[in-house]
Amino acid sequence: MVSPIEPLSPYLNTFIFFACYTILYKHNPIYRLASSLILGVGSGYLFVSQIDAFNKNVASQTFVDGGLNMSMILPWLIGISYLTIFSQKTINIYRTVSIIAVTVGMGIALPYAPAVFWTTTMAYGQGAFAFLKDGISVSTIGTLVTALSYVFAISYFFFTEKASNPTEVPRKLGRLVLLIYTAITIVTAALGKVNLIQWKMLDAIQGYPATWWIPGLMFVAMIVDLFFPLKNLISRD
Repeated sequence: MVSPIEPLSPYLNTFIFFACYTILYKHNPIYRLASSLILGVGSGYLFVSQIDAFNKNVASQTFVDGGLNMSMILPWLIGISYLTIFSQKTINIYRTVSIIAVTVGMGIALPYAPAVFWTTTMAYGQGAFAFLKDGISVSTIGTLVTALSYVFAISYFFFTEKASNPTEVPRKLGRLVLLIYTAITIVTAALGKVNLIQWKMLDAIQGYPATWWIPGLMFVAMIVDLFFPLKNLISRD
């Protein structure tokens, strides 16, 4: 089934995208409208999707072949207990259920952490000595540098200032590795944003339907507002 707003999707998509970037000019009504639409529609979608998931996974599975599915009693109890957050008198029930859910979840997830750490460390360790078997190349040197960076970065978290003498050099190198990684991550994210804007501009100009006039009107409105604030058009009397 095609949504009734499907014909408006290209225009709405373009408007939301460029309206969010108008915050770089200043906080303005266009940005507030776009952010309100995103938060409102997003919250509504999550709310409805959670209800749909509960209906499919819990409500419809409570009674199977005319009999009560005992495994669904616990989800019902937890779900109903979470609703007690709205009453100050019963909020301790909510806290108890939340603590149980968090601790059980952590208890399930924590055993995997050492396994992941060991697997990652072994993989980097084996790759570090690949140049002994495969010879020196860009690939083997790259794996060696990656393994050394991994060791230095880990050493930054494993040792403290109290063990300054034997671990000072690894910790300094670890700090350098983390700084380089952070810089690369920021630059990559910035370039990704630039590419995204370039793609959206080309899509607005060359796509069908053409929506270039939407960011164009926003740009004109900001230029006009810069010299003649548009808020002055709204009378406060």
